[in-house]
Amino acid sequence: MRILFYSTSSNLYDDEAIKTITLPSFTEQWDFLAENHGEHEFLIASQLPAMFLADVSGNNIEDSRKVKRIGRLLIKSDKEKEIAEELAELKPDLAVAASFYVTPYDWLTIKDAMVADFLREKGIKTICHSVDTAVICFDKWRTHLFLEKIGVNAARAVYMHHELWINGGNRRELKSNVYRDSVFHEVKKLRFPVIIKDTTGLSSFGADVVNDFDEAVGILKSKKTTSDRIIEEMIGGEQFGCEIYGTFDEKSECGDYTIFPPFKFSVNQYGITSPKQSVKFGPIGLNEEEAEKYKIADLNAMLLKVADGLHLDGIAQVDLVFDGEKWFVIEINPRLSGMSTTYAASAALPLSEVIFENLINSSQSAQSSQRFSINIKFPILARGKLKELKALPYVAFVNQIENHAAKQIREQGYCEVILCGETREILRENLLDLKEKFADFIEEGFFDKAEEMLKELAG
Repeated sequence: MRILFYSTSSNLYDDEAIKTITLPSFTEQWDFLAENHGEHEFLIASQLPAMFLADVSGNNIEDSRKVKRIGRLLIKSDKEKEIAEELAELKPDLAVAASFYVTPYDWLTIKDAMVADFLREKGIKTICHSVDTAVICFDKWRTHLFLEKIGVNAARAVYMHHELWINGGNRRELKSNVYRDSVFHEVKKLRFPVIIKDTTGLSSFGADVVNDFDEAVGILKSKKTTSDRIIEEMIGGEQFGCEIYGTFDEKSECGDYTIFPPFKFSVNQYGITSPKQSVKFGPIGLNEEEAEKYKIADLNAMLLKVADGLHLDGIAQVDLVFDGEKWFVIEINPRLSGMSTTYAASAALPLSEVIFENLINSSQSAQSSQRFSINIKFPILARGKLKELKALPYVAFVNQIENHAAKQIREQGYCEVILCGETREILRENLLDLKEKFADFIEEGFFDKAEEMLKELAG
């Protein structure tokens, strides 16, 4: 079978500003897939930065130096129909969306879905979320309404529509803005603290944790509020993430899904996860005692309801909170993420193999490994140090992103490191060894959080 993996982007790519180093390289990972499954021919097509699919050199996608059974294509057009035409010329038997993310909007799944629609019109089979599914997940208020509709636990929330919020303008005949008053009326009913966030932003960027009603009023009335907002109760408890892999058959209206076990996330000083500051540890709930404590059966049933309700067709990452009794869904991201590479590390497999086995080759499961993993961040390191990191036997994956055009420190980049261990105790020993060997380069906070998470779960 001729299998195409594709992804698109909405952003201009500055090859002089953005520098990425991945070890093992994505070229090596996809070459592994081609060598391991010689009965298939694989193709990769992407727009830059081609996250999870290819390594980028300057303004181009690097080609393989070893395996010629996998082809790589840089997509030139920015129009969905033209992209589909370009992909159709490759004559794939199956096209699989491998969507990634960019700032400021997490909407690339929508673009990939439109491309998939055009490919289906040409008779090409696809694995890709629908446009409707992608839009529901992109718009956080629509996500909230969807979760309410299917009876899945979500934080109580109030929606602020910005156009209506400013509708009064300078109309002299108005004594008050009734819509604005109604928003404040409903916000008063919420239990504080609350989180005020954009409906369409990427992750927690720009979110505010607010402790009382007066503070909420101040933020909503400030110049910072220039678009729609959600004001939602902050759910107390432990924060986790899961991934769902699977396909949906339109004819039978039935889905076939695999729910990966949860990973625990650390939180920042405001009690929320931050992609560039969070530590991920897991999997959680593999033994009977922990599975009962965290009600993993309830979690899996809830996530299957989400997958079926959304008609998921591909890969999705779900942010969760467990309050000690119930699971709550916070966000649904229908794309690849940092969790994807972390799951792959736990499975001791390249990400390409995990995607293939869980979406295409259903005879096997690539998530059965019992290895434990911790995903932590380093500051930006020299290339030599990155190679030293990856040479350590317990380091499974290193990914460094640098943005030389960024003005804020948090936007200038980071180095993501995933280390593994067959048991939690071995993982802790590996963590301490890494801390000692790279003492001059580590950020203490990440290692302290990682050790703390391991101790909590051991207890």
